[in-house]
Amino acid sequence: MKKVVGYVRVSSDSQIENTSIEEQVKRIEAYCISQEWELLEIFKDEGFSGSNTNRPGYKKMMEYFTNHKEELESVVVLKMDRAHRNQLNLLQFIKVELAELNMDFVSITESFDTSTMIGRMMLGILSTFGEFEREVINERTKSGRLSTALRNKYAGGQVPYGYVVENGAIKIDKDQAAIVKRVFDEFIEGRTCYRIAKKLNEEGIKTKSNKNWTPTTIRRMLDTESYTGFNSYNGSKEQNAIRQKDVFPKIISRQRWNKIHAGVTA
Repeated sequence: MKKVVGYVRVSSDSQIENTSIEEQVKRIEAYCISQEWELLEIFKDEGFSGSNTNRPGYKKMMEYFTNHKEELESVVVLKMDRAHRNQLNLLQFIKVELAELNMDFVSITESFDTSTMIGRMMLGILSTFGEFEREVINERTKSGRLSTALRNKYAGGQVPYGYVVENGAIKIDKDQAAIVKRVFDEFIEGRTCYRIAKKLNEEGIKTKSNKNWTPTTIRRMLDTESYTGFNSYNGSKEQNAIRQKDVFPKIISRQRWNKIHAGVTA
């Protein structure tokens, strides 16, 4: 006999009137009887949103899965959104978390069962829509950042060494800025990226990610135009770049930056 568990959830009083915890339990129990499945446990969450993965009943269920993975075959819900409202989270739950435990997912009202051929086909369709949703979210995020960049505002992302973000504004980190100026000075004086990195490491000075300096990270610093107050946004291709001015406070003069990139020093 197939061994399964059930999961039920409601998130609001209005929802309780339509598909209460008790109603969901009854329908799951009746369905399991009709399929001749052994229902081992039903986990419950009342008053929790489907977008919240920190639900006590849900967490207990996941622990139960781990402790009984040898005997469990499926988890049964009345509707898909009882497990997760967000489609991407639902796919993560089915295709990763349950798949790792060799468990299937069954939704009664949608006639969705990943142990069947039709269920697996429906999962493929759901995955396609999930990928579409992911791309829509990414495009909206990109569009929002692009709009911000066009207004000559900081479009997000990690700021270079020498800067910090405070309350959404980019400010100079005085200690790091001193290192930036020193690196530029030493390179102009003729020191190599290797020698500069070696000296900083000997002095115990770390990068922004708390790592040792390398010739590559020094070269990257020297190539960072943001230190002059200018910034390029929107990809690496020059024709697509949006030139921003005064988004970053100036640490290095344009003259010094140009001096390095004009090949005055090697």
